[in-house]
Order: sequence, then C-alpha cells, then structure tokens
Amino acid sequence: MSLQNVVRIFASVTLIALLCPAMAQAQIYRWVDDKGQVHFSDKPVDKAKAEVVNIETSSSSWQPLDIEVIRQGNFAADAAQLDTARVQRDVNNVYRFYDQVMYFDFYRKVPVKIHLLADQDQYMRFVRDVMKTDGSMSKGVFIPALNEIAVFIHPPELGGIESTYATIRHEASHAILFSLASLMPVWLNEGMAEQMETLTDDGGQLQIAMHAENKAVCQHYQTQLPDALEYTRIRGDIWQQTNRQTGMNQAMAGQMVYQLLAKNYGRSLITRLLQDYHRGVNRRVYYLLDEHYIGGKEAFRIHWQQWLNSGMNQPAAIRF
Repeated sequence: MSLQNVVRIFASVTLIALLCPAMAQAQIYRWVDDKGQVHFSDKPVDKAKAEVVNIETSSSSWQPLDIEVIRQGNFAADAAQLDTARVQRDVNNVYRFYDQVMYFDFYRKVPVKIHLLADQDQYMRFVRDVMKTDGSMSKGVFIPALNEIAVFIHPPELGGIESTYATIRHEASHAILFSLASLMPVWLNEGMAEQMETLTDDGGQLQIAMHAENKAVCQHYQTQLPDALEYTRIRGDIWQQTNRQTGMNQAMAGQMVYQLLAKNYGRSLITRLLQDYHRGVNRRVYYLLDEHYIGGKEAFRIHWQQWLNSGMNQPAAIRF
C-alpha cells in the first residue's frame, strides 16, 4: 500500500473519531473495493466484505476519586439515613464538573476528606478545636490547612438530609478552587460553590438548577443590590463582612454565576477567569472583563441587569 493511501486512511479514521457523539456510537465499517482501495463508513457498500472497526469514543479520561467520609459522634436514627455512597458520588460529580465543564486538570489532585459530625453542637466544637473560629453561622466548612471538609447532619429546620448533601457539594467546590485557583475573588468562588448545591447527574449528563433561595433573596433586596461592575470590585473582607448581615452578597454571587453559565459566552468567561487565576493572575475580574467577555464590561453590566429585571426565571436548569 502506498504512503499516500496510508495517510488517506489515517485521515479518514481520525475524521470519523471526531464526528458527533451520536455517529461515533454507531458501527463503523472498513472494506476494500475491487481496485484495492480501503474505505471507511457507517454504511458498508458490501456487507460480506466489510469488517467492524472499533474506535475509542470516550470524551474524557475522568476516573472517580476515592473520597473518605469519617463519621464522628453518636448518630441518631434519622442521621443514619445519610448515604455515604451518595456523598462519594456527589463529591465526584463536583470534581467531574470542574474537570469536564471547566476544563481543570486533576492529575495528581489529592481528594478531599470529609468529617461528618452527628449534630451542630459537635460540629461547632470540632470547628473551634481545629480552626479556632466560631462555626455557629455556618452549615459546613472547608479547612484549607488539612484539605478537609467538616459538616453536620442538618436538622429539618435547616433543610434536613438534602441540605447536608448540598452543603458537602458546596464545600467540595471550595476545596477544589482553593487548590487550583486560590487567588480568585470571593464572589466568584462562592458563586461557583452555590451552583454545586443543585448539581445532579441526569443519566450521565451533569445539570444544575435555579437556586430558589438565592433567587428569593435577590428579589427581596433587588433595589439594594450593588451595580454589577462595582460588585466585582468589592474587597474580599468587606464582601464577607457585609454578607454576614443579610446574605445578599452570597445570593447575588450565586445568581450572577448561574446567569453566566446559562450562555456559551458567559460560560467561556468563567472558564477563562478560572484558568487565569489558576495560572496565578492577580487582577480583579473588573479589569479582565474587557478581555474575556463579549462586548466587554458594559455588556456584562447590561446582561446582568436585564436578567435581574426579567425575574430571573429562565433557564430553570442548565445541562452540560
């Protein structure tokens, strides 16, 4: 066979492997015609002479991580309902999201360890002993020095078991972003973590849904929300201090990131920002918008305000 034919065949196989997933899952056939020419197709001309070609179609090298869940304290019967296997699946979905949707590379990434406390009192003692801080205002916490998460079983008034799962996913996001993009602004870090609270796997496809609580808070404080561009410039310590009073900053971060993820150009912005901070860029988002957002800073401001004024009803969910 001539070198020209070998190159042609290689190019044909490469093209077939790059086609859309639906076609990639179909049978691919190889056959040789009467002139000795090799052909590839999903519809063989001569079935008697055709042979099936096996082509690797996997779009990701992602492999689940071994997530350790440590139960601490005396668990009541209702608390025992929390499924450790689901916790591991949920946390792996968060890792998958950053790997497959945000294009972060988890090669050599150390998986997070989760401390599951039986109740809020034991959780607060744990946080006080390990972090030397008051954990009474939190539902869970990421401990950077240990690369560990601490969370307690939420009682019904705090959302119950489902709220516990959501908090674990939220804190897993903080663990990932701390290790890969520690310089990113607080609002973007928190906004991404808020999305993970609604993250699910629907038949192998990741999906996030509208965060009802964040939407309600933004609507309640709508006339008091800061201008979108000024919001991106708020210093982290001021952001945290103000947020403790109303939760308004947290809600706005969650809704702003959700609105961005709903559009291809918004998702592109977040991906570029995360990659910038991963590389060590030390600039505020405000100064990066003209480089990364379609239409620049003013378009970013207008798109957010339009969506806010529309009632933030669409989309109800985002599939990736």
